[in-house]
Amino acid sequence: MSEDRHKTRLIARILAIVVSALFAVFAVAGYQHTGDITQLLVFLVISVIAYGVVIFIFKGIDKLLDSIGDQ
Repeated sequence: MSEDRHKTRLIARILAIVVSALFAVFAVAGYQHTGDITQLLVFLVISVIAYGVVIFIFKGIDKLLDSIGDQ
């Protein structure tokens, strides 16, 4: 496993989980209010995508910090 030189892995995971959980809460609340299964599924898919996007952004931040450190 690669070294976490900038200590961003924990921050990325926590933020990704929080954002993902927020969309999951929206999904459940919307479903309870409307009873629309499509809305539930859309927001659950957005929740999974949001997790991946946050992790991807932090990988980019790590690469940026690595490139700044090399100079």
